[in-house]
Amino acid sequence: MLFKSIFHNETSENTFLVYDEETKNGVIIDPGCKIEKIEKLIEENGVCVKYILLTHCHYDHIESLIPLKEKTGAKLVTGDKGSRNVGDINKNLSTYGLGYPISGIEADVVISDGETLSLDSLNIKCIYTPGHTDCCVCYMCENELFAGDTLFLRSVGRWDLPTGDFPTLKKSIKEKLYTLPDETAVHPGHGDSTTIGYEKKYNFCVKL
Repeated sequence: MLFKSIFHNETSENTFLVYDEETKNGVIIDPGCKIEKIEKLIEENGVCVKYILLTHCHYDHIESLIPLKEKTGAKLVTGDKGSRNVGDINKNLSTYGLGYPISGIEADVVISDGETLSLDSLNIKCIYTPGHTDCCVCYMCENELFAGDTLFLRSVGRWDLPTGDFPTLKKSIKEKLYTLPDETAVHPGHGDSTTIGYEKKYNFCVKL
């Protein structure tokens, strides 16, 4: 498994490309960067994108979802509530954040909590982690956790937006993420990478 990331200057969002080194089949996680940058990343690495995985519904993680889906033919993968929330402008906040609505979208594949999506040598496990929104999930591939806006370096995602709830977020982090091995690398939707062991000790919002 190999992965690359690109950064969206306007929203400070991280978009990830994860792919099989031999077959070059892969997935995009959270296409919030500009479509031109995502296309360039895909082309530079010679990857055929088969799936688009969303960690949650917010506009800054789905800005290029529609054009990316049209250009690649990739299937959209979300958790159960994500499939409903992603096309709801009152929950994805697209009109507020982008100035135009993103609506009418549904997932092609709804993945369950604990279910694994397999693509060649990639085995990507979905972990439901509600709290930042009620549709948040993380994706685990080998020892790499793509955490969306659930867990950041020394912080967590805000919980004051629609469907957010701090007690739920705290429970998700403690019961779903802090039970992972300490050496697990955490790649958040915003900011720098960290590890589970580091966050258990030094996270400002949720410590063990």
